[in-house]
Amino acid sequence: MVRKLNKYVDILRIELNDLINEINEHIDISHKEHSERVIKNFTYHGNLTIYEKQLEGIKQTLSLLEEISLSEYNSVNELVKDLSERMKVYFTTRGILEGGYHLTLSRIEDAKNYVLRTERNTRYSA
Repeated sequence: MVRKLNKYVDILRIELNDLINEINEHIDISHKEHSERVIKNFTYHGNLTIYEKQLEGIKQTLSLLEEISLSEYNSVNELVKDLSERMKVYFTTRGILEGGYHLTLSRIEDAKNYVLRTERNTRYSA
């Protein structure tokens, strides 16, 4: 089980770092659109605030992954449930919009589904 949990956490780290890269691309696009006057100051600064808060929540979730003791979990589903509940605090109590939570939760679920699907194909159960 520890091997499966480690696989899940490794894949989730990749997914969350990919999400960080995607948000950074949106930040770059906002900078470009602002400099080309495609978007106005209000929209530009609003976008940057949202992106920065989303990045903060995702980075906090990555930090949480480092603190978790995988030996405390009996399944990937149990880890996902606990992680989802614990990370929600980063998105709801710190002024970070729900969108960032749902983006991160989507990556958590995608990584879980991938690990469980590939483990089933190798005759292991969740």
